[in-house]
Amino acid sequence: MLTIGLAHRLLRSGPGYLESKPMTVAADAPARRRSHPVFLHTGWRSRGTWIWAALRSEPAALSFYEPLHEGLATLTPESIAVGRPDFWTSGHSNMAPYWKEYAGLLRPGVPGVPGYRTEFATENAFAGADQDLPGLAAYLRGLLGYATALDRVAVLKFCRSLGRVAWLRANFPEALHVVVLRRPDAQWASARRQVEVHRNPFFLTMPLLTLARNAEAPIVARVCRALHVPLPRLRQPDPERTAEVCRRLVDMLSWADRHRVFLAYWMAGAISALATDSLVLDSDMLLWSAQYRDEIATILRRSGLEFDLTIEPAHTAAAVPALGGEEAETQRTALGLLQEHRAALRPEGYLLAWNMIAAGLLRPDGTMQHTEAAEREDLTAPLSPPRPLFRNPWARREGAAATR
Repeated sequence: MLTIGLAHRLLRSGPGYLESKPMTVAADAPARRRSHPVFLHTGWRSRGTWIWAALRSEPAALSFYEPLHEGLATLTPESIAVGRPDFWTSGHSNMAPYWKEYAGLLRPGVPGVPGYRTEFATENAFAGADQDLPGLAAYLRGLLGYATALDRVAVLKFCRSLGRVAWLRANFPEALHVVVLRRPDAQWASARRQVEVHRNPFFLTMPLLTLARNAEAPIVARVCRALHVPLPRLRQPDPERTAEVCRRLVDMLSWADRHRVFLAYWMAGAISALATDSLVLDSDMLLWSAQYRDEIATILRRSGLEFDLTIEPAHTAAAVPALGGEEAETQRTALGLLQEHRAALRPEGYLLAWNMIAAGLLRPDGTMQHTEAAEREDLTAPLSPPRPLFRNPWARREGAAATR
């Protein structure tokens, strides 16, 4: 396999495609039957669809799947019908077509969801709170208005929003914003399995494409520099052409370099999202702890929805393959990068991200491989599987107690 740099140079010699007041919910506040839209900010292969499906089953909800997905530009009743978990090796439980809720928005004989633009998928993916994006704001307002007109609570499950949570919170302060994270080594293993077993490179291509289209965003530049990810400069405005370029590049990369790209995307999204005053949900903990599931359900009821997350065999946590030597080194570098941003992050979010990254570096006996970052870190508890340290993600900042 080729390195990122060599593959980048080879592609450069090709046909010229490349250029070298927010709502705060207190844990002890009384539950209120009030309707708030729910924005789920998730990553690919993070168990976000499982969480979204649980909210979708609530009759009061109108649940929109991936409202920034490029497929919405050409959506038709026919494409809605075939967009089901059993039409691809998704690992998702059987359910109605993902995009069923958009059907009422489609115009007869005209493909595409009104107001959606293909640029929403990858452009401005790390937008700051003050950035002016009127088209995107109007489109999302349209989805919320449609749900309101039907007397339903809108649930928007994003896979392209972690880098722009600050913008979404600023423009939609009435929504309950939930940041869903999964430990990166487990998420990486799921994405890698899609390539190795099912020949599906989508979950490796999209992180590279999104980073490349946002290379000038400060957090993207910082993360890619730290993790040694040289990004291609994409000259072509055509989204299909740029996606094809990234697919070709990913195909040339070694697994170690693919992991660098994946982890850079995870880090850029996590650092961006955890700097906001959002609820943080640990998708791994949802599997391990019934108490955690109950507490999450209590919080989500404040949106006006029930939340019954059924644990099925398909959702049980499988053993995560050990990281290779280069992958582990990249993950150790990520720990140091996270520390550099500690002051900007919510304390509970920082601890959660630290432990998610560190979990991939644990030895079987529960001790962590030597790293200078670990020696500098002053955590309140030793690392031990399956979750080294758990801090209540929705507790108020002042006086929040660690929860085991």
